[in-house]
Amino acid sequence: MLTLFGLVSYKQTYYRHKESGKRAHEVNRLVGFGPHTRVDPLVKAQVLEEAVELSYRKSGERVGKGSQEVVLSGEAVKKVVHDFIPEELPEPPKEKRRVKVLYVEADEDHVAGQDKKSHLPRLVYIHEGKEEVGKGRYKLKRPYYLGGLYPDMDELWLDVLTYIEEHYELHDIERIYLCGDGDRWIKRGLEFLPKSVFVLDLFHLDKYLVAALGKDKEAYGEIWAALRRGDRVGVEKVLKGAARQAETPGRRKAVRDCRRYINQNWEGIMAYKLYPEAQLGVSAEAHVSHLYSARLSSRPMAWSTRGEALMARLRVAKANGVSLREQYVARWREGLKALEIDKAAIEEERQRLRKVSGEVFDNLPTLRGPVTPLTKALKALSRNVSPVW
Repeated sequence: MLTLFGLVSYKQTYYRHKESGKRAHEVNRLVGFGPHTRVDPLVKAQVLEEAVELSYRKSGERVGKGSQEVVLSGEAVKKVVHDFIPEELPEPPKEKRRVKVLYVEADEDHVAGQDKKSHLPRLVYIHEGKEEVGKGRYKLKRPYYLGGLYPDMDELWLDVLTYIEEHYELHDIERIYLCGDGDRWIKRGLEFLPKSVFVLDLFHLDKYLVAALGKDKEAYGEIWAALRRGDRVGVEKVLKGAARQAETPGRRKAVRDCRRYINQNWEGIMAYKLYPEAQLGVSAEAHVSHLYSARLSSRPMAWSTRGEALMARLRVAKANGVSLREQYVARWREGLKALEIDKAAIEEERQRLRKVSGEVFDNLPTLRGPVTPLTKALKALSRNVSPVW
């Protein structure tokens, strides 16, 4: 058996039930080992924690913290990941929180699949705003993350709604700001979240403006000024001028795309003008980069659908403060009873140990030399008595 301490060998008795005829190794059953288990569950729990941050191969090499004996192959690590599904929503609190404003931010990553297609793991997180933790540094207040490969977007938004209902008093909430880049699946959340208002992520808007206006800093400044005023006519005027000055088909297309994007998300842009709380800023792009891209798409690799879905959920669970190692061990221990050892057997082993240790100490050459504090201490240990100094 491969354990965190290295390879461990032990003998086991093969029992046969007299009535049913079934055979079993009782010691394996009692400690929760299956018939073909060759890796201790504690090793699997540790490698699961490592695999969330490192490749399968590297996590298999690091599971033993440098021990050359405790190493798992990349394929073995992959099997551990594929066989473990983290728990979904946390247990509801005894008392729900009361807040006036909630923020729900959403975005997605683009991950290469082994089927030659691009997969889109979604990320949605709920929080109560931001708090300053240092000069110019902020963190989200009580964030909770949900994500993974959701074939049905309704299921994702139902999970978001369930979390909010179980953790917050809905009648106290005055507004839920749904923040994102304006994709249809994000705006779908407006149909599920009560008192919700869409807020456009200005990072994506800026990318469209840069592509449409190029190096024209004057037009760039004019359009942002018009957007802040809520002047839709002024925005159209700048973009029409950019279209007339466009010298290539690519630039003309970029202007058309920008106009379409602004028209489709005008209400999300105006939210900054109408609601002071909306000016908090959107950090979805950075969160997707940290939670998903760092492991799933920043390096040239292709994922199976199951591997990608589970890895996304594992990283989301870890972001929520879940110890995957503890969760794995707790699940393995379910149904196992505490082992009971006969007291007579314990005493018998103690006597045997005393005899063996006594023989070892009596054979130490140093005990047969001059009497010193060291020899007194060793003799006292060999006879299970306190040394006298």
